[in-house]
Amino acid sequence: MNKHWMANVLTALLTMLLLGALGWLADDQGWIHITTPTVAARDRELDSAAPRLEKEKGPANFICEVTVSTPKGELKSEPTVQSEFLVAGLDQEAKSGWYQGEYSISESRKGALRMEGGKAIVSRPAMYERFGKMITQEEFSLDLTDGSFVQTLTFKDGTRRHMIKGICAKYSKAPFQ
Repeated sequence: MNKHWMANVLTALLTMLLLGALGWLADDQGWIHITTPTVAARDRELDSAAPRLEKEKGPANFICEVTVSTPKGELKSEPTVQSEFLVAGLDQEAKSGWYQGEYSISESRKGALRMEGGKAIVSRPAMYERFGKMITQEEFSLDLTDGSFVQTLTFKDGTRRHMIKGICAKYSKAPFQ
């Protein structure tokens, strides 16, 4: 009986050790997420991608995790805040860009792209009313050095309001190369 008990304990220990090693490997490879990534880890990831993004020519697509702050009524009313994901695209050769969202410079109605250092700024004129005021311009910026995304509306009276803020990272569409 003593032999069987010892064999069971050793088998259990080896099994736990093997499962722990497999869990660590799966987390390390990004297949599962056991730990929550820290802000520092996200910053390191973006820093390593920044030189590639700044030198990118032609179309580039980004996935962005953002916070949308939408007034409930008039512009000065208490906003509703929600987290969302959106996709943005930049084409340095065509000098255009777009993003998907509630106030969107869409793929079919792209905005004009200009670069200010490592920051891409895309804007287009607008003429519609929202929150009791006339919107005259939509704009978003995507900082290619740190991935920060900011979307701004400009109103007829000259006031500007940031409606969407977040962080973006480059992604690839299939087929993956």
